[in-house]
Amino acid sequence: MNPSSHRWTAGFVALRLFAAALTLGGAVLPASAAVAQTSAPAPSRLVLSGAFPSPALGGEMAYSVYLPPGFRTDADRYRVLYLLHGTRGSERDWPGNGGVQETADRLINAGTIKPTIIVMPDGRTSWYVDSAELGGPGNFERAIDPDVVAMIDRAYPTIPTRAGRAIAGLSMGGYGALRLALMHPERYGAVAAISPALWVRVTPETVPDERYDRVFQGAFGRPFDPRRFVAANPMSLLATMTRGRDAPAIYLAAGHDDYPGIVADTEQFHAALRAAGIASEFHMVDGRHDWGLWSRQLEPLLRFVDRALDRAARTTTEAAAPGR
Repeated sequence: MNPSSHRWTAGFVALRLFAAALTLGGAVLPASAAVAQTSAPAPSRLVLSGAFPSPALGGEMAYSVYLPPGFRTDADRYRVLYLLHGTRGSERDWPGNGGVQETADRLINAGTIKPTIIVMPDGRTSWYVDSAELGGPGNFERAIDPDVVAMIDRAYPTIPTRAGRAIAGLSMGGYGALRLALMHPERYGAVAAISPALWVRVTPETVPDERYDRVFQGAFGRPFDPRRFVAANPMSLLATMTRGRDAPAIYLAAGHDDYPGIVADTEQFHAALRAAGIASEFHMVDGRHDWGLWSRQLEPLLRFVDRALDRAARTTTEAAAPGR
């Protein structure tokens, strides 16, 4: 085994051992301490910058994960939210700037949302598309789905269906979340995009300048290929959706003082969803294209995802009922 393969295997084994060792939400406790913990759930855990071997990337992929209060490996299975960052971000953005642990703890402890695992992968500036063949950042579409999704379903007690899985993101991550959810509606019961960078104004005839190479970092070729970008855009994917029934629940938000292109493109995407018979929520909220807006939107995003997955679970149960 070469050293790189050894690191991948060791990293994944360590991850499995970590998950298996979690008892009452933390490391295994001495008996005296365990007794003291029985009256209240253990606090949440935030694991920063873990890594696992991604076949799509041909190397390790970093991620952070939030484990809810009272997390147990032998408990009922948990819902999972995949939360994507924006350009020039990392797996530490949502924990460090977005207040993930504080917001999720407050909502879960109040009984407002169900305990949920939140996974925050490092997508670099990849636009969450496959670009290795173009000399771009790498095959990050497949690194997220299936690689990250499969790893999380193996390592943690998840609900491995669309009724237990959602995806969301901000800016570039909003683009990626919408794209992955529309490509795989059978896997995601909900999707949320805050300030999504949809670039609807790009057409196959767009003549790119150096700004496009700077923003997209080779994810759609160098020079930037507008035809490839338009084909991959969530707006183009709407044509693949069956009216209404198979679409995930969709939440969109943009700031009153967000970039004008972000606001216009989000409004246009919302209108296209309605024209296609696909339900969605669109919220214009206070804020700019920054963490002031995105961190405040985390609570309504989590509430939306919780309600949407409740509906998806009920629909699944009703569909499986005898006589249907």
